[in-house]
Amino acid sequence: MGTTAEEDEELGGLDDGDEEDLTLISCDEENPAKFTIAKKAAMMCNLVKNIIEGDQTAKEIEIKKVSGSILNLIVEYLNHHNGKVPAEIAKPIRSVKMEKIVEDPWDAEFINKQTKKTIFQIILGANYMDIKSLLHLGCAKIATLIKGKSPEEIKKILGDDDDAGDGKDQKTADS
Repeated sequence: MGTTAEEDEELGGLDDGDEEDLTLISCDEENPAKFTIAKKAAMMCNLVKNIIEGDQTAKEIEIKKVSGSILNLIVEYLNHHNGKVPAEIAKPIRSVKMEKIVEDPWDAEFINKQTKKTIFQIILGANYMDIKSLLHLGCAKIATLIKGKSPEEIKKILGDDDDAGDGKDQKTADS
């Protein structure tokens, strides 16, 4: 009989409540996108964490201010890190190469392949969802684009003329 009590205790210990999946729902009115994510990965997001702390039975969480395409990228980021917060990015930014300012090469690749418009949407989404590491990653990327530039160049880069001025990777995409 002692074995069953131990087994029960073991099972209880294994099921810490972190193994469940959650569904994050985008704000798109017509056809909201739904993303399944491990609870452990989702807990990096303070918005989700606060909702779960208030209601442990919550399985679906509507992310009111984030569109499906951006939520997809945010979920990709959360899944990659799986609850382990990446090392903080040193400020001020010391390089214009993301690979040199983030510890995880995946983070650099993830943010480098986004357009400026998408990066700004990721920043807004990360801010709303309270994911500090992703917010800092997006802001660091924008900082690398304007580091060492004149006010005129910065205006051009941050101006929203169809993503012009994003450096070499954008010129190839435009031609």
